[in-house]
Amino acid sequence: MECPNCHQNASRVIDSRPSDENRAIRRRRECENCCFRFTTFERVETAPLLVVKNDGTREPFSRKKILHGVMAAGQKRPISSEQFEQLVVRVE
Repeated sequence: MECPNCHQNASRVIDSRPSDENRAIRRRRECENCCFRFTTFERVETAPLLVVKNDGTREPFSRKKILHGVMAAGQKRPISSEQFEQLVVRVE
């Protein structure tokens, strides 16, 4: 982690704790070069799900499209809408 004071890459973690309702980690750091203390927040980056089509193109995953397709395929079958929802959740 780069120090905001001297711009060196050597720092050590002094304290860590959950923050933002456990969606981030707050870390208190100290630069090993100039002893400046600073705080960083680490968050998980979520990559969007992509669907690879037969022709190689990619498009964002759409839960709505999956549900629509499954419901069209099972239209004349004795399947409840709750079962369709459960299937889409498992696929997702």
